[in-house]
Amino acid sequence: MKIKDSILLTLKNLLHPAGLIGLVIAIIIPAIIWFLGRPSGGHKEIIRQLDLNLPLPLFLFQMAVAIILFAFLNKDFREWFKGILPQKPFSILAIAAAIGIAVFAGTQIEARHRVQSDESVFMSVAQNMYHNHESGTCNQGIFDGTHLNCIAKSNSFKTKGLAFLYFLGMPLFGTDLHWIFNAELLMLPLAFLLMFLAIVAWTKQPLLAFLAALLMALQPTVLFQFRAMSVEPLYIFLSALSLFIFKWAYDRNTVMHWALLAITLAFFAQTRQETAFCLLSFIFFAFPKILDKKDFKAPTFFVTLSLFSVPALLTISYFQGFGFQGGEFEAHGHFLEDLKRNWIEMTRPLKENGELENPFLTYFNYLFAIGGVYLLFRAIYDATKGCRFYLWTLVFLLLYHVQTYMILENVSGDFSIQINQRYSLVMLPSMAFVAALPIAHAIEYFAASASKKEAKPLAFAGMVIVAIILSAWTFHYKEDFNKNIMYNRNHLTTEEHEILGWLKEQPEADRLFIYGRPWHFVGYGVSSIHYDRARQMSDAELQKYIDKYNGEVYYIRGLDCWDSQTYHKKAVEHRIATTCDVFEREMDLVGVKNILITNNYWVQIAKFNGRKHYNPTNIIQVSEPARESAAENSSEAPLLLNYNLKEKPEAARNWTLRISLNNLLVKDTAYAAGEYNVLVSYDKLQPGYNTVRYIVTNTEKHTKLADISKYYFNAAGGASALEQGSITEHRQDWGNLRWNKSIENHEMTINGTKFENGFGTHANSETTIGLEGKYRAFRTSFGLDDESLCSEGVSVQIIGDGQVLAASPVFQSGVVHTLTANTEGVQKLVLKTTAKGSIDCSHVDFVHPVLIP
Repeated sequence: MKIKDSILLTLKNLLHPAGLIGLVIAIIIPAIIWFLGRPSGGHKEIIRQLDLNLPLPLFLFQMAVAIILFAFLNKDFREWFKGILPQKPFSILAIAAAIGIAVFAGTQIEARHRVQSDESVFMSVAQNMYHNHESGTCNQGIFDGTHLNCIAKSNSFKTKGLAFLYFLGMPLFGTDLHWIFNAELLMLPLAFLLMFLAIVAWTKQPLLAFLAALLMALQPTVLFQFRAMSVEPLYIFLSALSLFIFKWAYDRNTVMHWALLAITLAFFAQTRQETAFCLLSFIFFAFPKILDKKDFKAPTFFVTLSLFSVPALLTISYFQGFGFQGGEFEAHGHFLEDLKRNWIEMTRPLKENGELENPFLTYFNYLFAIGGVYLLFRAIYDATKGCRFYLWTLVFLLLYHVQTYMILENVSGDFSIQINQRYSLVMLPSMAFVAALPIAHAIEYFAASASKKEAKPLAFAGMVIVAIILSAWTFHYKEDFNKNIMYNRNHLTTEEHEILGWLKEQPEADRLFIYGRPWHFVGYGVSSIHYDRARQMSDAELQKYIDKYNGEVYYIRGLDCWDSQTYHKKAVEHRIATTCDVFEREMDLVGVKNILITNNYWVQIAKFNGRKHYNPTNIIQVSEPARESAAENSSEAPLLLNYNLKEKPEAARNWTLRISLNNLLVKDTAYAAGEYNVLVSYDKLQPGYNTVRYIVTNTEKHTKLADISKYYFNAAGGASALEQGSITEHRQDWGNLRWNKSIENHEMTINGTKFENGFGTHANSETTIGLEGKYRAFRTSFGLDDESLCSEGVSVQIIGDGQVLAASPVFQSGVVHTLTANTEGVQKLVLKTTAKGSIDCSHVDFVHPVLIP
């Protein structure tokens, strides 16, 4: 039948009462949902309530209908399945490959989230489904036995399919959702086999099907994602399942088969909002079959698909006009730019040490490019011969990937941002199929040149050889998988990993966390609230929680509390640093754990003891140290230390004050309000810089309330601060020396203490000072500047005329060291810094350098 006649027949068969009514209903459902959700329509509350309350019962109904339909079609499926199964060697090899790849992923890749925020949203929605039968995100929640009290909830901008699967597993495996990682790993071999079977069913080419499934599963980003429990692996699984059931429905062509396909496609649409667009390809190719006569296939298919797609449609409708993109970047209008950049990211050469630059294999992308050209020419050539299979394959793929355009056009689909590399999983199965085409056909072509008897064994042997080469290439990057190269640069997922690691070390107990993203903890079944909510609570309410959790209440300062240097301008992230600073000023916190995440920020965990009942600014006010001018002999006048204690007695009853000079104790006393002077005798001062330190401590809670350092320069005996002109030579491996500033031109800061005098350099470095034998000693303090905290460690040597006079051990961030060197007779002094490993982040400050004659 000609295409024109086929189209006319299809339209004719649509024009009957049942067909028209079904089509109208199928169109009306999404149209109404879209209309009600318009930002200017005034009906958004209806959509909000439906989005919260309708998905769960509809999912359960959908699952029940699917089970009933499959029960009726079970015998038919077994008969059809036997008919599409390839020869046993192919099936056995596919099963073995699927298991082998899953074992590799399970043993070489640590199970951890791809990006903390997205995964925990799905988990939090699942907790809300399970405990409250709602489909929104439980943003803040308190677990009380078997009940979850969501004290703050919102509509989830994520589709609900993955959360529903978690919900189904919770009665069996528990509400602590750590089991989801094993479930994800199990999905890997199943997705492999489903993709293999779906391609076999449609093409009757098991060699092609095997290589396509293998190429897809061997991509590092795929393996990482299947250990991360993100939604993209579910997308791969459901896309293969949809193609597989599509072929079954296409072959059998009954109302029940098409209804089952519609249910499957509707759940497939629950993986990503953009997935709804790929349904166009299925609908387009289903048309000729469901409208081959006037019956109920078409209306059943359309209505079923529309009805059970409602949860995804509600989500899309509710978030119309919602700006997801953060920072200064607008996501829209960068499609071609992102395509170009993503090709670069997916084909980056290896690093110098042989490590993967990104979790992509370069050869795969070039195979895809070759396969794309091959498919295009094969489609055109075969069409001229009357065979349109590859032409229709090409059309299907183009329609299917309208969703790819929507992703790259509407979000920051730039793979140079690591968290966006997950979008590649939407494309990788199709890319693997196209890449496998020329390989499979080349093997079959060369095998066919042998005798008819030997052709099939040769083709199978060729496939096995290619499979071994491809698998070995992926598996030889074992170290990259062990190092989690997809995760170790991701701030949020590293933050969650470290927090959970700390939590595992603690005794089992009910806990409450105060955190910037409390839904992360709620998703794991742990109570959590936001900083702002805690600040709004009364003292009595805060104490109630402290008592409820037996003091196991913790505050976490995470990524959200740091500055703009910690995120990419295209990333959907926000900063609340001021909120965290205010919270820390107001609340009584005891530091428990500091974990370095990157060179820009730490995760800081502190035990929460309620609101402070004192004013931090009143604890102690310190004047600059000065010599007592009233002394009879001013050259030996004592050092005058003046300070003021203002806090009221009832708040400070368990406080003590310790004052030290150059680490020697000067005063140790109970805290008492008033203004005080302390005199330190002249003979206790050292030449050059002297450090006076004031520490106020709460002895009952063992917490440091104030820690202030002041500096006094003692010029007695001719001691002088090192001047910039004294430096005769200098070299460093990165950047330029900065006088009285850090290497990045900030105020020199080491472990939170600021210094005004000295210079900033970068290891490895050598700074030469001309002494000309004039000085008997040189002293300096030094440390790694707080502006960059990821150094592997640095050591410092003071070298005089080629001899090491003093040396430090390897030190890292958070420590101020001091060295003094005997320099009698030394002509040339060298300050040498040496990085332990990589020089990255080795920003060394030399502070208070002094020359003593």
